[in-house]
Amino acid sequence: MDTPLNAILNSLEDAILGVDDHSNIALLNEAAAKLFGCNQAGVVGTPVRNVPAIAEVVRQLKLEELSLPTSAGKLTRRLLIHRTVESSPMEATVSPVPFNGTNVFLAVIRDLSAQRQMEQAVYDARKTQALGALAGGIAHDFNNVLAAVISQIDLALHAPEFPALLKEHLIYAQTSARRGAELVNKLQAFSRQSKPIFEPVDPVEMIEQVVFVLRRSVDPKITIQFSKPAAKAWRVRADSNQIMQALLNLGINARDAMPQGGTLTINIGNASLPADDARPPRKAGDFVRLTVADTGHGMTPEVASRIFEPYFTTKDPSRGPGLGLSIASAVVAEHSGWMEVESQPGKGTRFSIVLPRSIESATAAKKVPLPERKAMEGKERILVVDDEELVCMFTKAVLAYRGYQMVEAEDGVDAIEKYSAAPNSFDLVLMDMHMPRLNGYDALLRIRQLNPKAKAIVLSGGVHDPDESFGQMPGVAFLHKPFENPDLLRLVRQMLDSG
Repeated sequence: MDTPLNAILNSLEDAILGVDDHSNIALLNEAAAKLFGCNQAGVVGTPVRNVPAIAEVVRQLKLEELSLPTSAGKLTRRLLIHRTVESSPMEATVSPVPFNGTNVFLAVIRDLSAQRQMEQAVYDARKTQALGALAGGIAHDFNNVLAAVISQIDLALHAPEFPALLKEHLIYAQTSARRGAELVNKLQAFSRQSKPIFEPVDPVEMIEQVVFVLRRSVDPKITIQFSKPAAKAWRVRADSNQIMQALLNLGINARDAMPQGGTLTINIGNASLPADDARPPRKAGDFVRLTVADTGHGMTPEVASRIFEPYFTTKDPSRGPGLGLSIASAVVAEHSGWMEVESQPGKGTRFSIVLPRSIESATAAKKVPLPERKAMEGKERILVVDDEELVCMFTKAVLAYRGYQMVEAEDGVDAIEKYSAAPNSFDLVLMDMHMPRLNGYDALLRIRQLNPKAKAIVLSGGVHDPDESFGQMPGVAFLHKPFENPDLLRLVRQMLDSG
């Protein structure tokens, strides 16, 4: 008989189980019947032992403790309930209540699986954030070292009396240092966490950077294949860091699907979809398709249909909470695109990211190459601010060689003290971003209070782009470490000559 009480109990997501003094099932709502895999009407009134799953839960609940004189009349238990081949963590609150003229132990059972997954996801996100911060600090220090190496070698190569026989060796050393700087910069692109910036980008360049990282992170038994498309790929309007993250995630999944080795193939192609082929999420129009395919174990249709669900994963829980593909899918959707998957057991998997073609022309790079100048010398006074003695040393050497007058400050506080002593005597400030006591951003704001027209070049070797802090502040230019001596000299001369 369907009573208002039964309707209320059956509407609850939590499982409700009632057991009387004689170990009979007195109450069972629909959620509990589904949880224990039994017929709701058929088991009410029968002994608990007739349903092994319920009998196991009753054993774990230890109902006898509620009958003790010391009992508070309510208890909470953590349970482990077996469903198919998995065990799910549950929490049950049990209380004795009168029901139909008898005393019934009523248990409200809640599934904690989703909560545990969310807690794990938050933990993983915080761990990733901490690792990103650590990587940023290491990259900053590493870039300082590379900047010093590249700059000092350049000074030696251009010394008038440097032996010609040794130049080849120094050029090789400098080339190796530049390759190290390139590696750091590429890896930094994947650790940036900032607001998405949508702009026309070349998908081939994105793929090349992803391939660069994958070739250094996957097992050598896996062959990575990528060839530039014969026809020029259309540009897409995207945040390149986010799309590269999504592609890297697909590459890592492909790696995990081929533990014994195989082939990972990445392709790019233009695609014009007609209106009659437009069915959600597919749309009509011009698109660029980025495809990541593997020769791994593949997936069944049932698994492939759930692959983009949050927390769904076929991997061991220690390999992650199952959020990578759902996040990638959300990122692509934010770009007005979609993801597709094709897979067969034993025949590998093919993921595609489909992005709309950009109708905008390519935007100019943030750091426009400066025109060559015959004269890069000067006699102006420059304040160099960096907590790394090595950076200050080679920066002073490069600029002093060209005739500039150099004053050194070891950090932001020291810079303000020296600048305030003679605010109008400095023509330019070279400011490091990351320093103890006072960072470059706050130090430059204080200097601008002393002299609103102060010119500055911000040097950064960390993860975050200085533009994020300085925005469109006039009279400020940016140079990323490690840099080439000619780049520094040209930018210094350009800033000094600017109005």
